Amino acid sequence: MHTVSTGPLEPWNLSADAKGSIHDDATANDLGFRAGTVAGDIHLEQFGGILTEAFGRRWFEQGSLSLYFLTPTAHREPVVAFLDLPSAPVVSDVQVAARIATPEGVPVAEGTASVGRVTEPSALSSRDRRPVDPSTLRMLKGIGPGHPLDRQVRRPWGADQRRRIDNGSMTAPLPWYSGDSPWGGPVCSPLTMCRVLVAGMTESIERQCGEFVGMYGAIEVRHVNGPMFLDTEYEVTGEVLAVSESPKTEVLWYRTEARETGSEKVVAELTMMTRLLKDSSPLY
Repeated sequence: MHTVSTGPLEPWNLSADAKGSIHDDATANDLGFRAGTVAGDIHLEQFGGILTEAFGRRWFEQGSLSLYFLTPTAHREPVVAFLDLPSAPVVSDVQVAARIATPEGVPVAEGTASVGRVTEPSALSSRDRRPVDPSTLRMLKGIGPGHPLDRQVRRPWGADQRRRIDNGSMTAPLPWYSGDSPWGGPVCSPLTMCRVLVAGMTESIERQCGEFVGMYGAIEVRHVNGPMFLDTEYEVTGEVLAVSESPKTEVLWYRTEARETGSEKVVAELTMMTRLLKDSSPLY
């Protein structure tokens, strides 16, 4: 076993101007956080280089990254991403441990990364979701497993991804994100891919929940028949997997999948856990 890493890198809080969100300093302070938080999907991007170092181009075809977030970070706070790899070069389907930590060793996220059709469960699929009866909740009342999410048609804009490369806010850019790739045109980074699979999917649920502040608690992105290309239209569908709660949060687990518009072939999947902070809701 040996470990590869990237960093320390300094992820940007790209949503710092989103007033009333957990990424806004004032709102985060009011809820007991020391500063606006870096969104979990931004941390996904730090693994790009070491995923291709470990798994090659196959990761963008049939690869996953599954992370459970442990400690929030603020704008440009340094972190290091790690993969624990087998001693021999990876030539077959495999799943390995993945994690993020500060240079001082504070754990930020833990999980798994894989390539190919592995049989062992990922970090998120093996996690106990501790489901509860939706009728016992206040914000997510009545939202149970199987509840359909809002169908979306999304196009990941190449100009947006290139802008983040040019302004330095992408922590681990790859040449394939902006130029030619082994599959032809440029491909989506893990962050861009995640946002295609998330954007707008829970709008109707959020309206039902009323006023609240949410934050990502766990994310898994998976290439099924990848890669996901920039400037290509995708149809995204999904459903609720479970709802649960902790003393401070209500919790929504859901799954989405993306197909190229007009095709039945699934290109990518996402599993997401979002925390709805009770202290931010007038229902508590």
